Amino acid sequence: MKHVELSDEAFAALERLAAAKNLPPSAVLASLLGAGKPLAGDHLLFYLVSAEFTTLPHLTERYLALLAWAAKNYACDFADFIAHQESARRYLMLSRDEVNDVRTHNHARQIDGTQFWAVMTIDDATKARFVRRLLEFIGCHDETIAQAIKAIGLEHASGHGFRVLAG
Repeated sequence: MKHVELSDEAFAALERLAAAKNLPPSAVLASLLGAGKPLAGDHLLFYLVSAEFTTLPHLTERYLALLAWAAKNYACDFADFIAHQESARRYLMLSRDEVNDVRTHNHARQIDGTQFWAVMTIDDATKARFVRRLLEFIGCHDETIAQAIKAIGLEHASGHGFRVLAG
């Protein structure tokens, strides 16, 4: 058996990823290096344990960073999701004009690096449902969605009921 030295930051990220996958750190490393069983999941899980994400000081900033990640990595799906919001309540918008139309009632923030805006005056349970639906829409696995909800501090507000499948 060989030993590898890691910085404290790298080891902390490895531990978070291993915990999210319910694997020992050695199995995660082997998988990442192509020498072990491939990890199930998607790229979001790697972003959630990155220093870029975990060093964000506020849950609001993490929420917006998660939306920015989805918008940048799944641009077409993200835009489709926004365009096909079913209810009259909209949590993302396509343009500043849309934002200005509802700004008198809602606080909105532009999602960094995108054309999109997020309505911020929604309760935690609604925000958690919205994130869950968005991540399901772009194809994230259930375990990754659960980690995302936890990473943005909404696990207490998140319902774990049945998923509605379109038929």
